[in-house]
Amino acid sequence: MKYSLKLTPKPGYTAVSGRDCGLKFIREFGVLRLDNGETYQLSSGDNEVGMLVLSGICRIETGGQTYEVGNRKDVFGGLPYAAYIPPGYNCTISGGPVEAALCQTKAERKGELRIIRETDVKVMQVGRDNWAREVRQMIPPKGFSQNLILGETLNPPGNWSGTPPHKHENESLPDESLHEELYYFRTDKPQGWGIQRTYSPERNANELIYLEDNVVTLMPWGYHQIVAGPGYNLYYLFCLAGKGNDLCGYEDPQHNWIK
Repeated sequence: MKYSLKLTPKPGYTAVSGRDCGLKFIREFGVLRLDNGETYQLSSGDNEVGMLVLSGICRIETGGQTYEVGNRKDVFGGLPYAAYIPPGYNCTISGGPVEAALCQTKAERKGELRIIRETDVKVMQVGRDNWAREVRQMIPPKGFSQNLILGETLNPPGNWSGTPPHKHENESLPDESLHEELYYFRTDKPQGWGIQRTYSPERNANELIYLEDNVVTLMPWGYHQIVAGPGYNLYYLFCLAGKGNDLCGYEDPQHNWIK
C-alpha cells in the first residue's frame, strides 16, 4: 500500500493513476501547467472531473462556450476558481501562465458543467485552539456532483486539521460513508513542512508521513490527521470519491473527547 508519493509538476500535464496507488474510485490526479498560448485537450469520458485553479488564469472552451477561470497568484493568495466537468465533455483548456489541479473520479451518468467562482466557494472556520483551520468547499457534499467532493484547507503554523482523527471507509450511513481521499500539499516557504498520521488498528497500520511541497497522500481507508510545522502555513487540496456524495466521517472514539 502506497501512503504517499511526490508529484513534481512539469510543463504540460503531470498525473498519477489512482489504480496504480491502490485506489478504486479516484481514477487520476494531476497538475496542469500552461504558459501563455499553450493548450490542453481534456476528455472526461466516463469520469467526472474537478478542476481547481492553483494559480493564474485560463479559459475552458466546450460546446461553443468559453469560460474564464482563475485569479490568484498562488494557493495562499485568495479564494480559488474551479470547474466541475461531468462525463461526456470534450474541453480545450488554454491561456496562462496557469497551474491547475485535475481530479478525475468514477461516475455513472452525465450532468451539467459548472464554473465555481470566488463567490460560490463555501468558506468555513473549523475547530478551535491549536486545531483551528480554514476549509473551503468548491464541489461540496450533497451538492451537484455524483461521487466527487473537492475543496482545500489552510492550516496555520503549528495547527492540526482532520481533528478529531476520522475515517470514512464503510458504507453505513448515517454513521459513516464510503469515500476514498487524496491530499495534495503546498507550503508557503520552500523549506516548509508538516506531518500526517494515517492509522488503522484493524489493519495494524500506523504511519507518519513527512509533508512538503507537491506531496500527495492517499487514504483508501484509515483514520487521518495533519499538523503544520511551526512557522509554516500548510495548504492542501482534498479530493474524495466513493458511494455518492453524502460524506460522513467516523471519529476515533479514543480522541473525540476533544470536541
